[in-house]
Amino acid sequence: MDYDEYRNDLREWVDCNIYGLHYCAEKVKLISLISEVLERLPAEDQEIILYKRQVRFIAPITANCITEQVFIDPLSARNEQTSVCRCNKCNEPHITPKNGSYDMMVGIWLVCLSSDILKRSKKESLYTIAHELAHVYLELPKTASMVEGFTEKEREVDEQVIKWNFESELRQKKINYVYGNGRIQVENFIWDLK
Repeated sequence: MDYDEYRNDLREWVDCNIYGLHYCAEKVKLISLISEVLERLPAEDQEIILYKRQVRFIAPITANCITEQVFIDPLSARNEQTSVCRCNKCNEPHITPKNGSYDMMVGIWLVCLSSDILKRSKKESLYTIAHELAHVYLELPKTASMVEGFTEKEREVDEQVIKWNFESELRQKKINYVYGNGRIQVENFIWDLK
C-alpha cells in the first residue's frame, strides 16, 4: 500500500469512528486533525490505539464540554457466567469463564473532544488530541488520574506525547506537566496540581 492509500484508509477509519457531527466543514477539519496526529504515531502504537484499545471519538456537541477520555467496559455486568477477555498469551479476545484469568476486559475508549477544539490553534489542537490518545495508549483514564498521583500520571502522558514527536505542540501549552507550570487557572481561582 502506498502512502496516499494509507492516508485515505486512515481518514476513512477516523470518519467511521467519530460521532456527534454530521458531514460538514467542522467534521472534515476534525477528521484532518485526528488523522494528522495518528499519522505521526509509530505504526505499532497506532495499531494499539486503533485496534487493541478500540478508541472512538465523540465530536463536540455541547457548548461547554471538555476534552477527556473514558474507558467503557460493555461486558462488566452483562454476563455473569462468561465474559470476553484478552488472552495472556496472544492478546486476542476470547470467551472465558468468569473465574478465568485475563489481563483486561474488552471495551472501548471514548475520546470526548471539547467544544472549542476547532477554535484553538492547530498546534494546540494537535497537542490536545495527542495528549488524550496518550491516555488511551497508556491506559490511564482521567477517572484513574484524578485520584492519587494526578500530576505524575499527567507527566507520564505528556512524556509519551514527546516520544511521539509532539514536543513543539506541547511547548505551546502553558499548562503542561513537563515544561509548563502544572497549574490550572479558572477565573480567579487557581488549582495547584503539584
